[in-house]
Amino acid sequence: MGFTSFSPLGVVIAALLAFGFGFAWHRAVEKPWMTASGYGGRPALKPGPLAIVFLAELVMAGALAGIVGHIGPVTVGNALITGVLIWAGFVLTTIVVDHSYEARSRKLTYLNAGHWLGVIVIMSVVIGLVG
Repeated sequence: MGFTSFSPLGVVIAALLAFGFGFAWHRAVEKPWMTASGYGGRPALKPGPLAIVFLAELVMAGALAGIVGHIGPVTVGNALITGVLIWAGFVLTTIVVDHSYEARSRKLTYLNAGHWLGVIVIMSVVIGLVG
């Protein structure tokens, strides 16, 4: 599968499932996340930011599908390895650097890193299965 032959349906499914996971993740760790983020109360769920999150995850899923397709055969195993390497090499390192400069708590770093690992694993599995 080259970038021109990726499955748009797989990308949309991956983004939708990742979005759902993110919503569930932040509800499950809501109190520790709010404390670590410095929020005094629950942030409002506004359509604008939620749309931006979904669009960003759609772009992420498309990029992941393209990268997996360029590296080799599209399988769940190859997609997972690629996804975890991208998470560890780019996402985790970016979070750690940003949180270090911003003097954020390690708890917030762990919570956000766990969220993005879950997102990328879900996307990788879907892309590996659907293409």
